[in-house]
Amino acid sequence: MHSLAFLVALSLAAPPAAAPAVDGNAAFERLKKLEGSWKTDAKDGPVQYVTLRLVGAGTSVLETNTAADRTTVTSATLYSFEGTRLVATHHGSGGTSRLELSGSDATTLKFDGSAKDARVAALVLTVKANKLRQDFTTREGGREVKKVLDLLSEYVDTLK
Repeated sequence: MHSLAFLVALSLAAPPAAAPAVDGNAAFERLKKLEGSWKTDAKDGPVQYVTLRLVGAGTSVLETNTAADRTTVTSATLYSFEGTRLVATHHGSGGTSRLELSGSDATTLKFDGSAKDARVAALVLTVKANKLRQDFTTREGGREVKKVLDLLSEYVDTLK
């Protein structure tokens, strides 16, 4: 009987099973396939353009966001590795935010920020066919605000 009580106590004291690790390499390979030019349909405001390019000899993906003039970069995000962790470093009008890959499946990449003072708290990229959706959670005036950017591929590079 004592051994049964010991086993029960031991199982209750054991730490919970760790969440499965997110495969940053597989997520980065999917991210690289988004390379190209994207634009909004301007239904919910002025046209915005997003360009994703491989940089650093293919070790990082740089995303730039421009307004309709296509010359002024309004924000930039660099997706790269810090050790084995895939991170997104977002630079925008609210400063710099660092987010880390927290989830990934066949169509979605989810990044979460850890710093409570960062402007961007979360970013979810969802890809379906030639559409890319960016769901941002930003911090504004002490509260979290959801923003969505629906993008269409401007062209398809058939050589990839």
